[in-house]
Amino acid sequence: MQETKPTNLKMPSLPKIVGELMHSNQFLKMFSLSAIVLVFMVLGVILVMATKEPLVITLGPDGKAIERTALPKAEDQIREGIKGYLEKRYQWEPENVIKKLKESEQFITPKALKAFQGAVANVAKFSTEKIVSQRIYTDDDKIKIDLKNQTALITGDRVTTIQGLKAAGNLKLELTFENGQRTQKNPWGLYISKEREE
Repeated sequence: MQETKPTNLKMPSLPKIVGELMHSNQFLKMFSLSAIVLVFMVLGVILVMATKEPLVITLGPDGKAIERTALPKAEDQIREGIKGYLEKRYQWEPENVIKKLKESEQFITPKALKAFQGAVANVAKFSTEKIVSQRIYTDDDKIKIDLKNQTALITGDRVTTIQGLKAAGNLKLELTFENGQRTQKNPWGLYISKEREE
């Protein structure tokens, strides 16, 4: 009799490979799905954070919190800019007239600068030669701002001292202004394009 040898059944390898592949695909699908959910959650958090108003706490020199205030009115900003211009252009002594008039150039539009420099050169020369000083006095309520026409009407008093003799007179000045770039020397961004004195 012939001896029967045990037969080892060999499983076909293709179904096993396909089964392992399907198992690993399920893992990859779950991983991809969870990654997509995580990306959308992060995008949601980023959108919420980007649209949220930042929290800014300003501290004063003494370490106390400074309260938030409303933005100033345009008229108030222009009025302060005009006061800065008037202080440079119309209040000087013979010793500092050239410096003050040079500083007032920061408030003049580039197209009007040449004409302004020509006009104030005579003032500076006259002031240094004849020892002339000038001061003007005006209040906030005497500076009328017209935003529509971009003009400012300034009234007040002018005191001129010529070699020690004082003369007082009225000041009536109309300035035409434009808005421009804010700088350290002109933080209001106010530029004078035309000046008319009566």
